[in-house]
Amino acid sequence: MAEPFVFKVNLGGMIDILANHLYSSPEVFVRELLQNGTDAISGRKLADPSYGEGQIDIRVEPEKGLVFTDNGTGLTEEEIHQFLAVIGQSSKRDLQTGRILDDYIGRFGIGMLSCFMVTDEIMLRTRSVKDATHAYEFHGKPDGTYTILEIPAEEIPIGTQVHILAKKGTESYFTEERISELVRYYGLPLPFPVMMHGAEETFRINEMPQTASASARESILSLGKQIFGTEFMDYIPLESKSGLFSGVAFILPYAVSLHAKNKHRIYLKNMLLTEDGDTILPKWSGFLLCFLNTTGLRPTASRENFYEDDMLEQAREELSICISDYLINLSHTDPELLEDMIRIHFHAIKSMACEDQTFFRTFIPFLKFETNFGEMTGKDLLTRRDPISFTNDINQFHRTAPILLAQNQLLLNACYVYDTALLRMLQEYEEELIIYPLELVTFEEFLEEPPAQAQKDAAALIRTAKQCFAEFDCDAQLKRFSPAQLPVFFMLDDNAETLREIQHSRENSSELFAGMLDSFAEEIQEHRATLYLNWSNPLIRRLIKLNRPDKVKVCLEILYVQSLLTGRFPMRGGEMALLNDNLIQLIEWGTSEVKNDGDI
Repeated sequence: MAEPFVFKVNLGGMIDILANHLYSSPEVFVRELLQNGTDAISGRKLADPSYGEGQIDIRVEPEKGLVFTDNGTGLTEEEIHQFLAVIGQSSKRDLQTGRILDDYIGRFGIGMLSCFMVTDEIMLRTRSVKDATHAYEFHGKPDGTYTILEIPAEEIPIGTQVHILAKKGTESYFTEERISELVRYYGLPLPFPVMMHGAEETFRINEMPQTASASARESILSLGKQIFGTEFMDYIPLESKSGLFSGVAFILPYAVSLHAKNKHRIYLKNMLLTEDGDTILPKWSGFLLCFLNTTGLRPTASRENFYEDDMLEQAREELSICISDYLINLSHTDPELLEDMIRIHFHAIKSMACEDQTFFRTFIPFLKFETNFGEMTGKDLLTRRDPISFTNDINQFHRTAPILLAQNQLLLNACYVYDTALLRMLQEYEEELIIYPLELVTFEEFLEEPPAQAQKDAAALIRTAKQCFAEFDCDAQLKRFSPAQLPVFFMLDDNAETLREIQHSRENSSELFAGMLDSFAEEIQEHRATLYLNWSNPLIRRLIKLNRPDKVKVCLEILYVQSLLTGRFPMRGGEMALLNDNLIQLIEWGTSEVKNDGDI
């Protein structure tokens, strides 16, 4: 049988892993000292029923020294060897069952090592509640060596003192201001005092804001401003029915991206765990900043996020319910505030409505949509019994909106995120609604044939137009349509639109892609593009009567380019040249001495 060997740990290498790979910053040593002190206080409460209030005291000493003192359970000599000298062994573990006790924050037995990121030696003095007649002094170094000395028990009270001196390059962490800032950041909600014994005064660092004369709402909003530096619109209470979390979600007063990386304050047992809410908060919660304390969730080894398990999934679901229930209730208690929120955070509200039927039914009357009749709410849409068409192409919306408006037909711009999904849900919710995509609309039905005499009179104009636009693969026809203010309407089928985009790309691409684009264009055999001239329009009627082919040609080409621009079609180089050349021609005519014979 092979002889077993024991793994050896290089403590210097371990500290490098902590500093550069496990922890995000050396400043987490403050968090680890706070957590150790907090767990020691929790341990003493379990062991000693007569124990009073816990407290952590901090003192910044001359020469960049720091002393963290807690009045917790303390350590015996055996526990010093067992928990400070064995990496990965946690004093928070039940030694008989091996189970991590729920009363503690720390779990992995590596927190004290984080101090080596800012110091070259840890000196710890401790006196245990289990053996109050003995006290010990521990000196640990980054090379893995340590010493333990017994000291007179009366020198220190029951608890633990950690003494460290800043090593070169970390002095900025060892000031009263910086330590106080970090304690507030990591441990603001701690239920016992964390006291700073400064050079000029002693004060409680984790003092929560008190607004005795204000209402509970004002007090909570004041807390939000102190933590996040923002005046919030309102707050949402976050109370888990299962006891997994408690806190508040503050509603931002300005719009943010749904994918914005907000910096929350998410605590585990009153100690900051993470600013990243992606793990626990709903994906649509970008309009919130959360101050949240959790209890039953498990941290990762770095204690900078949560471990993925069933409890975390339950917390996510309960948080979603808290937020959506608040907003649903707001629709009854304060609809004006709700409308302000929807106006600012409509993306997030629409996202929630797409995911939850109850939320959808509550909020669809308040949600707003862009139409060719102006802005409409979901409530407006629910009252309509005429067909509603929609498009998720913004250019198509602007091209066709005037035509459908003249026919008194509603067109909805669904190019915004979630709008198409909401329209489908709207039709399922109200079966009498008729909602269909714009592609099913046949625009030719809106184009009427003008009188026979009009077609005869306009024959020369149409012939000229066909000649003008032939090089752009565009036909010309005379029709009558509404609105009469629209002189021309450019329409093309899918193949023609694809070909136009290819040609536009071809003119603006390098030779490297030119051959490939030409191949794509050759595959499109049948395509149709037409410029319809509106016989109902006064300008077109004047062009029909104008007996000046040169001026007719200029006007037709300008109208053609105008129709492309208003329709947001990609422009080809020759079309842009048409516009420039004809505008120059108009200027020359305007400055010439030729008398106006009543022509355009």
